[in-house]
Amino acid sequence: MWVVCRSLHLLRQQLSRNNNVNKIHRNKCDMEPNHLTEIFQAAVGAVNPISMIRETVKVCGSHLCVADKTFPLHKPCYVVGFGKAVLGMAVELEKILGPHLKTGIINVPVGIFETFREKPELLPDCDSKLQFIEGAKDNLPDENALKGAIAIKNLAQQLKEEDLLIVLISGGGSALLPLPKQTLKLHEKLQVIKNLTRRGADIKELNCVRKKLSAIKGGGLARIAYPAKVVSLILSDIVGDSLDSIASGPTTPDWNPSNAAWEIIEKYSLSNTVPDAVKDILLQSDDALGHENGLYENGKFAHVYNLIVGNNRKAACSALKAAKNLGYEAAIISTKIEGLVDNISNQYALLAKHLVDFMQHPENSSKRNELKLFLKSLQNELGVEDSAIDEILSLNFKTPLGICIIGAGEPTVVVKSDGGKGGRNQELTLRFSLEVNKFNLKSAEISFLSCGTDGIDGPTDAAGAFGRGNLVQEATEGKICPVEFLLRSDSYTFFSKFNDGMNLIKMGHTGTNVMDIHVMILHVY
Repeated sequence: MWVVCRSLHLLRQQLSRNNNVNKIHRNKCDMEPNHLTEIFQAAVGAVNPISMIRETVKVCGSHLCVADKTFPLHKPCYVVGFGKAVLGMAVELEKILGPHLKTGIINVPVGIFETFREKPELLPDCDSKLQFIEGAKDNLPDENALKGAIAIKNLAQQLKEEDLLIVLISGGGSALLPLPKQTLKLHEKLQVIKNLTRRGADIKELNCVRKKLSAIKGGGLARIAYPAKVVSLILSDIVGDSLDSIASGPTTPDWNPSNAAWEIIEKYSLSNTVPDAVKDILLQSDDALGHENGLYENGKFAHVYNLIVGNNRKAACSALKAAKNLGYEAAIISTKIEGLVDNISNQYALLAKHLVDFMQHPENSSKRNELKLFLKSLQNELGVEDSAIDEILSLNFKTPLGICIIGAGEPTVVVKSDGGKGGRNQELTLRFSLEVNKFNLKSAEISFLSCGTDGIDGPTDAAGAFGRGNLVQEATEGKICPVEFLLRSDSYTFFSKFNDGMNLIKMGHTGTNVMDIHVMILHVY
């Protein structure tokens, strides 16, 4: 009898432990969606246009303090801006400058005031000294954007040596600054770019030609404003933060060889199709431009101070801090993630597999070496640096809450010709869920979020979505086939049907844009 009672007692203890484990597991499952969104929202908050300008710019008596630089305010200064995220930057800057602002021109996307009518903190006062010009409908250069670009050029041309021009730049600025050189017409310039795009020119090649044909891009605005002092406050939407690529670098020298743009035209067999005005400009030599009057100094414009006030590294670091505050062992794997979504989703799924393997055997040196080798393989695939590998390997893989891995960048999605509705973030999440499901990882919970920091993913009202390792199983049980939706690029419709749409992240336009944030949470039980 004693043996039976003892056995029953041990059985009850084991069941109790199992119930406790299951309870903890359920609690973690319930927490993770909230934690994913909380971590993402921290990333977005770090690059809020108002807070970025407030942190960076201050008036100190008769001087303007910008980060660690100071500029004398001999007289009221001028402001120009262009891009999808400069509205909030301009509004906050005007408040900071107060009487030290003379006037300014801000080029913003069509419909932006309607978009932010529920966010008054991003909207200018009725008595604003700034003129806001809406243009570039559907992110395409148009006549309204051209008028705004001309207004900016005219303002910059009148400046003297004692003047200070503050330039606000963000992604989308290129389409809002379409001022061709000399007698070239806007439609001629746009046709050249369109033809290059059709022939398969990449973004670097397109930007090279754009800058050569533009009066303002490729350092053109800085030249026009000379000899006035120019301070550029830049919100980067470019992987790697290349200054000459953000809005096509209006305040950064263009160091492409003079013949580079024409060689691109010849590469794509377009030399016989471009108008004579285009050909004349592309064949024009500008190697010596600016050197004779001291415009350059150490490879930069001597009169220009370019400062990146926000980028995806800043957003990712804020996400990292939020994850740690929630109790996760966390690390940033990369902020330079580029490439096709299907490849990136596969790499993330493989990363999850290797992490889970090591989390389940944290004392196993061979598992650690396997993880290290895999992370090394991601150096080319995801732009992972040695410091990130060391950071991940130094995490406490025995932590009860789990591991959080944060990534950032801008993947590319190929939309099917008969495509449905979706975006790169929603597709990345769905593809990741499918890929990780193939590994059939037991006793592990894996969650993944991919969202755009601008709050809008493709032509949808969602910033992105989150998924889990068991998403495919749950979808199949609900008679929803994820693969069918992927085949027609219809990820938004999938997430709308799955789980009553609860996996979609909807937050509206944020007023900022530093590309995408990825958050992966893993724990074993």
